[in-house]
Amino acid sequence: MSALKVLHIGEYVVGGMATYLNEVVAYQRQHFDVYLLMSAYNSATSFDLEPDHILQYKYKRHPKYFLSAMWQIHQAIRKLKPDIIHIHSSFAGLLARSLFFIQPRKAKIFYCSHGWAFLMDTKPLNKKGYAFIERLMAYKTDVIINISNHELESSIQLGLPAAKSKLVYNGVREREDNGANSISELDRDSEIVQLLFVGRYDRQKGLDLLLQILNENPELQRYLRLYVIGDSVLENNEWSFPDNVIRLGWVNNADIDRYYQQCDAVIMPSRWEGFGLVAVEAMKNRKPVIASRRGALPELVEHGDSGYLFDIEHSHELLHILKHLNKDELKKMGEAGYVLYKNKFHAERMNEEIVNLYHHAHAGHVAQGASVSGHFELSKRAGDVHD
Repeated sequence: MSALKVLHIGEYVVGGMATYLNEVVAYQRQHFDVYLLMSAYNSATSFDLEPDHILQYKYKRHPKYFLSAMWQIHQAIRKLKPDIIHIHSSFAGLLARSLFFIQPRKAKIFYCSHGWAFLMDTKPLNKKGYAFIERLMAYKTDVIINISNHELESSIQLGLPAAKSKLVYNGVREREDNGANSISELDRDSEIVQLLFVGRYDRQKGLDLLLQILNENPELQRYLRLYVIGDSVLENNEWSFPDNVIRLGWVNNADIDRYYQQCDAVIMPSRWEGFGLVAVEAMKNRKPVIASRRGALPELVEHGDSGYLFDIEHSHELLHILKHLNKDELKKMGEAGYVLYKNKFHAERMNEEIVNLYHHAHAGHVAQGASVSGHFELSKRAGDVHD
């Protein structure tokens, strides 16, 4: 029997999305014939796939590009004839799944929003609109993957089908390179606490909240230094960066672990997070996480054990944490976070669960009309995943 053909479809595949997809395709290429289709604009270019299996479509996030993008996606699907189509992010989910209201589909459709739009910090009317679209698109979806329990429970409460909804926590793999080749951008000052922020310069990630605290409390500059990996993607923000903030821009994914390893803690002042892959990257590198109590972050960070949690509505909570950081305590918390990562957020666990879902869905597809007992055996071989 030939290997399943899997087509992953994304929109802007950069940052955490690129990290996630690289983990997934690197694992799946060992088992399946895997392709990745994404926007030619605002997407990373380095993935653990054969070059001819990395495809792009011409697109920018504007309504005038939508029909063209849908046509290009349709053409790719017609050419490849995949068994599994796995769609990532809200806009890609809309563009790809809309096709199946006007054309038949033979593939099993998997969808992961990587953060529900209706859970964003936005206007109530917008949230209702996003929820309506997702409920409609669910009719053309076989499996909906949620990346946190917060996402799973919230989506079911808003009317997405519970029978199609699954929980698969994100995961990342450990790398053999332990940072032996030192990177000099992070100053190993024995006294100053080195914090690291990784993410887009967008409202979601809350970097503006952190910068405001640093600007309003210049005394923090004496014992605190913030390194920022990332840049603008969706928004062009003009923020004031104090002297103790060092901007590094985007960093090659193959090198980023070395930056984690050289900091004392990672900070995530997000307004919302469907998951928070940066937190797992930090824990993998034995670094504690200072995070907001938003979205799924409280599922990842154990306050006082593997890091600190704070309420972004009360800036004094974060200020208090920043003023009382202790390097020895941070090191202990980093070790606790590493244990949590190994038990709960390793890439092998994530990838096995996704592959099990693929097999289960495909077995059900090809076995239509088979006996009940035969279907049971196929499902049992597919293995158990989170429901």
